[in-house]
Amino acid sequence: MLNSLPNRSLNRASFSLLTLLLLVRLVTAMFSSASSFLSLPFFNYLLILLLCFHLVNSSSTPTKIGKGYRLISIEETPDGGIGGLLQVKQRNKIYGPDIPLLQLHVKHETQDRLRVHITDAEKQRWEVPYNLLPREQAPALKQTIGSSRKNLTTVREYSGSELIFSYIADPFSFSVKRKSNGQTLFNSSSDGSDSFGVMVFKDQYLEISTQLPNDASLYGLGENTQPHGIKLFPGDPYTLYTTDISAINLNADLYGSHPVYMDLRNVKGQAYAHAVLLLNSNGMDVFYRGTSLTYKIIGGVFDLYFFSGPSPLAVVDQYTSLIGRPAAMPYWAFGTILFFTILLFCFIAFSHHLLLLFFLFILEG
Repeated sequence: MLNSLPNRSLNRASFSLLTLLLLVRLVTAMFSSASSFLSLPFFNYLLILLLCFHLVNSSSTPTKIGKGYRLISIEETPDGGIGGLLQVKQRNKIYGPDIPLLQLHVKHETQDRLRVHITDAEKQRWEVPYNLLPREQAPALKQTIGSSRKNLTTVREYSGSELIFSYIADPFSFSVKRKSNGQTLFNSSSDGSDSFGVMVFKDQYLEISTQLPNDASLYGLGENTQPHGIKLFPGDPYTLYTTDISAINLNADLYGSHPVYMDLRNVKGQAYAHAVLLLNSNGMDVFYRGTSLTYKIIGGVFDLYFFSGPSPLAVVDQYTSLIGRPAAMPYWAFGTILFFTILLFCFIAFSHHLLLLFFLFILEG
C-alpha cells in the first residue's frame, strides 16, 4: 500500500538511459534519413520497455521514511522495568509530521514474556482498552523519567529469565534474544540494505521492522482467507482490517484481527518456537519478505509482546495467559448426557406399555 520508492542505483541508470534514448528518438524524428536500426517503431517499443522496467523497479523496493529516533535518556522504573525518551532525528512531512518525543517502556512481565511499549510522550494515544483486555498498565506519561540520566554507552541490556532486551541508542533500534542459545528473535535495526528502514512514528502512520533468518517459518497474522492457510509466504502482503464477510473468497479479511505470529526455527538440530504480538487494533499492512517483516499501521502505539516458548504448545499457553482463554464448555453441551436424558424420558413414557413396546421391537425386527 505504502511500500515503494525507487531503488537509487538501478533507477538512476534506467532513467539516464531512458533520457538518452528519448533524445535519440527526437533526433531520428528530425532526420528522416536515419537507418532502419534507428527506426521509429523500434525506439517506441524500446522506450516502452524501459519505462515498464522503471515503474516495476520503483514499486518493488520498500519506502524508507525519515531518519528514525535517538535515545536521549534511560533509567529504571519503579515497577522493575526500564523507561526512556526517544527524540526524532529529522522531521519530515511524508504521511504527516513526526511525533517529536516518544516514551519507551520495557518490562519482563513474566519469566517467558517481555513487553516493549512505545507511545507519544506528550499526548495520550488510542490503545486497546485495558478494561476489555486486562493487562498491566503502562506507566503514566513522563513519570518513568526523572532528572537523572544514565550513561547510554553502559546501559545496553535488560536481561530476564529467558529473554534479553538490548538496544542501540542512535538511531534507536532494539533486539530481543533468547538467553539459552543466543538466538535473536527480533531485531529492528536496519542493516543498510533496501529491505527496510528505521522506526517511524507519526499520528496516522507507524512503521517498525525486524530482521529474520532465511530458515524462519512464520504462522499467523489472522483472520483472513489466504490460499496457503496460516503459514506466511515471502512476497505475500497481509492486511489486517476486519470485515464482516463470509470466508468464501480468497485473500479477504474476516471478522477478527490477530496481529500475532509464531516463528518455528531449527537451531542446531533442535526445534524452537516463539511468538510476537503487536497489540494494536488499528488497520495495518504486514510485509513479509523472507529476510524481514515490516508492520505499517494507521494509528495507535507500538505495544509488542514477546513469548519465549520454546515449544509451540508453550507459546500458545503463554499467549492465551495474556489475552484470555475461552470458558470451558458444560458437560451437557457435548451431547452425551442429552442422549441418556432422552433415553430416560422414553423409558418413563412407555413404563405402562412395556409389553407393547417389546412387541413393536419384535415386529420391526
